Amino acid sequence: MASPFPVMYVPLDSSLLSRIYDLYALTEKGKQQGLKVTLDKERGLAILEAETQAAVPLLQRYKDAMSLLSFGAPMQLAEKVLGDESVLLQMDLEDPIQPTSNLKRTFARLIGKNGSVKQRIESATNTSIFIKEPKVLVLGSFESVEKAREAITRIVKGQPIPAVYRYLASLK
Repeated sequence: MASPFPVMYVPLDSSLLSRIYDLYALTEKGKQQGLKVTLDKERGLAILEAETQAAVPLLQRYKDAMSLLSFGAPMQLAEKVLGDESVLLQMDLEDPIQPTSNLKRTFARLIGKNGSVKQRIESATNTSIFIKEPKVLVLGSFESVEKAREAITRIVKGQPIPAVYRYLASLK
């Protein structure tokens, strides 16, 4: 008989499968909170099942934690998203309606020389940013994630980096 509670499927890419010990730790933590986490390596999926009504809100948090791990985040940050103090924003910068040939340039501008732009956004907004083309993940408090999202959006729209820096300076 099927579970009366929701099920979520999370694609496991090769970078996430290489972190099997971290995945196992998430699986054990999930069990303690009423989630059944099954790793189906053959199909490349993590299957998250809520076993109780109380575990249903945790499904998205565990999916977000797995996304962070697949972007190379340390386990400590993945665990932060499981708590209530952090949110994770996933931005897909590839626009299916208006594909841009400048996506690589956009990512280069977002990262900056030696990571300087990314680091400046992280520092000014108190967030952690992870980039794996065509996606960007931003982790932090709700307010700080919104500020970082605005800075990233300005860069994507082509605003000059010094103007983005002025926006970031105005946040203090």
